[in-house]
Amino acid sequence: MDVFLMFVFVCEFSICFAYQNLALKKETWQLHPYYPSSHKDAPFWTSDKAVDGLKSDLTADGRQCTISGNYKTRAEWRVDLGGIFSVHNIFLYYRTEKAMQDKINVYAKRFLGFSVYISNTTQKEDGVLCFRDIYYTRATIPNPINFSCQYHGRYVIYYNNRTHPPFPKDYDEYAYNEHCEVEVNGCVASGFYGESCSIPCPQNCQEGHCHITVGTCLGCIAGYSGNKCDKRCTENTYGFECSQKCGKCRNRSQCNHVTGTCPKGCDKGIYGDKCVSECDENTYSQNCSNSCGFCLDGEQCHYIDGRCLNGCSSGYTGSHCTKRCSKNTYGPGCSLSCGNCLYLYGEQCHHVTGDCPSGCVQGFHGKNCTEVSSFLPVSTSDIVLAVPLYSLAALLGASVIAVIILGIKMKKFKMNVHQQTNKVTVYEAMQFKSGANNDNSNPRVESFYEELQEKDRSPHYDNVD
Repeated sequence: MDVFLMFVFVCEFSICFAYQNLALKKETWQLHPYYPSSHKDAPFWTSDKAVDGLKSDLTADGRQCTISGNYKTRAEWRVDLGGIFSVHNIFLYYRTEKAMQDKINVYAKRFLGFSVYISNTTQKEDGVLCFRDIYYTRATIPNPINFSCQYHGRYVIYYNNRTHPPFPKDYDEYAYNEHCEVEVNGCVASGFYGESCSIPCPQNCQEGHCHITVGTCLGCIAGYSGNKCDKRCTENTYGFECSQKCGKCRNRSQCNHVTGTCPKGCDKGIYGDKCVSECDENTYSQNCSNSCGFCLDGEQCHYIDGRCLNGCSSGYTGSHCTKRCSKNTYGPGCSLSCGNCLYLYGEQCHHVTGDCPSGCVQGFHGKNCTEVSSFLPVSTSDIVLAVPLYSLAALLGASVIAVIILGIKMKKFKMNVHQQTNKVTVYEAMQFKSGANNDNSNPRVESFYEELQEKDRSPHYDNVD
């Protein structure tokens, strides 16, 4: 006991003197207030009495203590520090009614088994446990009790319960909170530590808070780790406490230690800022820049190499399903043979449907040229071949006719010239027989001569229409 009292004295008047009481006159709350109708002094035992700075009288009559309602199985009280602060230690003074801390102190048994939490919310479950009494008895529990609580938070929560009997023999059967003063000592200025709260916390501490005595961070901002949060996340990790794994960054490069983005891009088949999504929408390879082939039922191909894992759609073949059926095949797996198609330009039937684009060979018909004809129709190929032959024959016939007509015309011309020549010769002979007597001209001869002159004025060739 003497050692404990010495510790309290040293802490309160030397080391702890540098820290300030963060709970003084702050807002408070308790689960079961003492109802005013139960006692004339009840209005003076409210929850705020535990932080009014008065602790000289630890009795109910002194009106400096908080007293909870009687006969309750749970007791809870809290103080709101008004912000998140770094806490060093907590002093808790409880009701004694002037009795010493011994077995006759009936109020000590109400206090045994209590817990104290510090939290950023009003729920103790959201915080951390600073202290839990599991060792004290009515004879050993000190008053005040001092315990370390080197965490940061906004709410300091006292809790006790008597919900699961049986209890240790010194415990009261009901739970109470009878605090005459609660002092929460820590640094008023956020982001500092040390005895005088003058040393700045490391730069990357979460919310700027660090351990109030040694300066280690109580948590790191995203992307950093270590006691003082001075180490960047490595080994393909990022985020708070480096707890998240990087995506598939290109060539397994390190992602951004804070955000997880991949500055060098993604591996083949992966996309997104964090490279966590496989290529979709029928794309694959680097940056999802290649299009898949005709995979069966339009399925997504392999996101890296583009292979169709479950086969190809009808009319296609190959591991990537980009090759059309060939060698006179078509359909699913190129397993069907083309019909009796007419191949004019080296094409084959349609790779999906088997249709013949240029028709059927002679003797077959139908969509795929698989049905045998009952008659022999003139095929398309016969028509195509006949047209130039007929044209050539017509041209030759026209040429022959033109030559014949020209020959006939020439023959007529020659005959006309020959007749005219004969007539001139007869005329000259008649002139010779008549002698020099030009005065006695023969009327028949003159008539013949005029006829000959008339014929000479006509053209030598007949017009050819």
